[in-house]
Amino acid sequence: MKYILLLLSSILVFGSIINSNAQIPEKIYGKNKVLKPNEYYIQQLELWKTEVNKNPKNADAWYNYYRANRNAYIKGEEDNSQKAKGTSRFKRLQTIVDDMEKAVPSSYEFNFVKWLNGNNDPSLFPFLEKAHTLSPKSPEPIMSLIFYYEIQGNYDLRNKNIEKYYSLGDYSPGLLNFSYNLLSELEKDAIVFTEGDKDTEAILLLQQGRKYRPDVKMLNLNLLLMNEYRERVFKELELPPLDFAPLQNEETYKKFQQVIIKHVANNPKGRPVHSSVTVSTPYTYEINNSLYLTGLTYLYNIKPVENMTILKNNIEELFLLDYIKEYFPIDLSVGNVNSMNGNYLPAFAELSRYYANINNNTKADYYQALALKVAKAAERMGEYETYFTKK
Repeated sequence: MKYILLLLSSILVFGSIINSNAQIPEKIYGKNKVLKPNEYYIQQLELWKTEVNKNPKNADAWYNYYRANRNAYIKGEEDNSQKAKGTSRFKRLQTIVDDMEKAVPSSYEFNFVKWLNGNNDPSLFPFLEKAHTLSPKSPEPIMSLIFYYEIQGNYDLRNKNIEKYYSLGDYSPGLLNFSYNLLSELEKDAIVFTEGDKDTEAILLLQQGRKYRPDVKMLNLNLLLMNEYRERVFKELELPPLDFAPLQNEETYKKFQQVIIKHVANNPKGRPVHSSVTVSTPYTYEINNSLYLTGLTYLYNIKPVENMTILKNNIEELFLLDYIKEYFPIDLSVGNVNSMNGNYLPAFAELSRYYANINNNTKADYYQALALKVAKAAERMGEYETYFTKK
């Protein structure tokens, strides 16, 4: 009986330790760095709010409170229209920014949050500059400076900040690996479309930080929605401007998605155009019959392309894939690495089918095993089953 009571006591103590650990406020990273379940952010925003209430002058608590709120999805406040694209939560976030301005106006944390919540509003640039001055080795403001100067077309200052960021060694090795492979498959002077942040950031870092494939022109589709950025890029590529405003209404936004890749493909110098596999379906649906998988991108070509030879050569001769087989770095972003690696699935499936058709079962099984590995880690098993188990 004494033993049972002791055991029960130990279980209760252990359970209380687990519970208390679950109630500790933790440093909140941007989703591009660390992605957690939504329940985690909901819990953390309450915990950090408590810390703010304890000490309203605690700038770090304010920053983490803002970050937790920014990362959290609150049912009913998202808007998927072309203008908002899920940014209605910024109304709630602006209240936090305003409160920070009253409580910690001179802090690095407030100045960076003021910029961050402005969605690249150039009038808020002085806040970004001050944040960087107050904490010159903090990676996030440097990355924001990179995108600011990219949008402005100030490539000298963009490149200086890329080199500064790259020297910090802060960026995920796995995400750099992914974008290295993507860049390696492209023809000389190719143009490649991206849409998100993770592949866009890594490509910029490799092109300038490692001087790898600076000949490639990367175009981020979200940035191309900005008139100033789009018009400048079109001039650089000697392309005519669009005859409509992409964000005028839902109809023009959809039209932009349908025509932008074809428009750029008409560049007068005949530069090859690729779309990253990370680009969402609305941009590729209308031109699907003219897209040819070459690895981590689709080559756009109105004429038929025998792409299997290209795909095979890219993966087997150019790609560095050891990091997929075993990933050794201690990397906060490993979840995002796994998610990005899920984008190898179409190419691995194509190669597996190719080798099965020529009765090379060893290689067919090898690529199916790689496909299974990345699908499990990326939680894309439904897609894997579509490729390999449904006839």
